[in-house]
Amino acid sequence: MAFTAILPVFLVIAIGFIVRRLSVVPDSSWAAVNSFGYWILYPAFLFSTVASADFSGPDTIPFLTCLAVGFALAGLWGLSLRLWFASDGPAFTSLFQASVRWNGFIILAAAPALYGPKGLALIALGFGPVVAFVNLMSVLVMARWANNEIAPNLAGALREVTRNPLVLGSLAGLIANLSGLIDWLGPLEPALALLGRAAMPIALISVGAALSFEGLGKVPLRLGVGVASKLVMAPFLMLAVTHVLGLPPLPSAVAIGVASMPSAPAAYVLARELGGDAPLMAGLVTASTLLALITIPLWHSLTMPA
Repeated sequence: MAFTAILPVFLVIAIGFIVRRLSVVPDSSWAAVNSFGYWILYPAFLFSTVASADFSGPDTIPFLTCLAVGFALAGLWGLSLRLWFASDGPAFTSLFQASVRWNGFIILAAAPALYGPKGLALIALGFGPVVAFVNLMSVLVMARWANNEIAPNLAGALREVTRNPLVLGSLAGLIANLSGLIDWLGPLEPALALLGRAAMPIALISVGAALSFEGLGKVPLRLGVGVASKLVMAPFLMLAVTHVLGLPPLPSAVAIGVASMPSAPAAYVLARELGGDAPLMAGLVTASTLLALITIPLWHSLTMPA
């Protein structure tokens, strides 16, 4: 059952939440934990997974195409929310981020049980391009409508994306895979794989530590719209894209699974730094993460081939 497969992932997230609330780890240390994961562990995981995967099958390019189109449609849906929330630019930017930002670490941790090795490899391959695309959209929207004096700048946004270590880790792994460089890395390859094995527990614990219940219940309409945009509309749009483009059943289920992930905690950081509605974003991340324990298995049962 999908619920049984995803439950251990959410239990680790719950452990992170409890550890943070009990101050087992000092609050001042979490920034260092997140930074170490972001710059070292997560890129190592993505590199080793992509570099050693087999992408010779015919589904790779159609899968990436569906991801690109599906997230573009989610971005258009997010932009349409401006019609209903035109009077509050910062709140709109948080709702936009809620529509497109996805917590990739949850699905990476659950992928072996949900989709098997091939599904994990496809997710790792798509991780970098999707992160880059979503970050680009989010930064441009934040620059245009958040409470700041930053002018929307495509070149600047692209610069930020190309510095993202998750994007670079995926790209380096793909280059190593396609060029055969992975066979020449010697002991470096198992060392990176060993680092990568520490990535998922740290990522999930960090997700739990970042959860905050303070913003829940204060703006129920906005929370409801944002959560529904991420957990219902985004996977529905991806489902439509996979059907229209004729993606085979397993890659289709994986693409819909990617779209069904809750909002990522990184959205809160961007909202806080660029003048978005940070309390609303924190509430959206928390609410979507909690409800995803129900919606992820539902989407999996609807789309995963028998």
